[in-house]
Amino acid sequence: MTKTPAQPPASDSTRPDRNFDDLAKRFARTIYATPRGELRLMALRQDFADMGITGAGLQLLDIGGGQGQFSLELARQGAQISLCDISEEMLRLAADQFAAEQLPLTVQQCSLQDCAQYFPQQYDVVMNHAVLEWLEDPFAALPLLAERVKSGGWLSLMFYNLHGHQWRQIMNGRTHAPASANPRLRDEGNAPQHPLDPDKIESALQALGFSVQRWRGVRCVHDHMHQKIRDRIGQEKVNLADLEFGLQEPYRRMGRYVHFLAQKNA
Repeated sequence: MTKTPAQPPASDSTRPDRNFDDLAKRFARTIYATPRGELRLMALRQDFADMGITGAGLQLLDIGGGQGQFSLELARQGAQISLCDISEEMLRLAADQFAAEQLPLTVQQCSLQDCAQYFPQQYDVVMNHAVLEWLEDPFAALPLLAERVKSGGWLSLMFYNLHGHQWRQIMNGRTHAPASANPRLRDEGNAPQHPLDPDKIESALQALGFSVQRWRGVRCVHDHMHQKIRDRIGQEKVNLADLEFGLQEPYRRMGRYVHFLAQKNA
């Protein structure tokens, strides 16, 4: 593991963006080591493969990369990975995974807003997965991500989907369909602060010079199917249905998450 040189701290130390030091091990146990986590990885693998993005020779920056699960897969293919996160504990878990496979990794503890201080160059691929929804000003982060992508390069953006969130709330009897997370869950658990409208995200990316080449809903079948039915038909069939319908309208709009692969215009 390589750490980037230390830099002066950011002047704004009051940002309330969520730090997951307290939840890192819980995430590893309750999200990444579950069918939900595996389905997320399956969706990413398929999207990258379909767009012809392979790890060989890529310079990749994973912003808010957490434990680096998908970065690790691309590193196995030959990508050079730089990863930053606000959580020291998440970075430690990522470093342990890369070290176990003797793969190089450059890490830096910093926020998304400050990553350009440590990683000023541009990259073939920038990944930002399940981060925007935890920021107090998600749309302000998009230009910062865009600046790190090379001309012709890719932004892999995954975010918590407003439509999937609201539909889930309605199915649970909350017919007012709240557009934000329960305040208690925001403070105590892993409920994202700001579910995001994918149409608005796409419009913002277009304004920044990107074209969304892949739009996928993730867990558009899994999360809306009763556990008893998932158990009866088996996880493999659930996954196949999710991967299929996650690329189709209108079902992709019901995913718990949305994944965009957006290419920066040359």
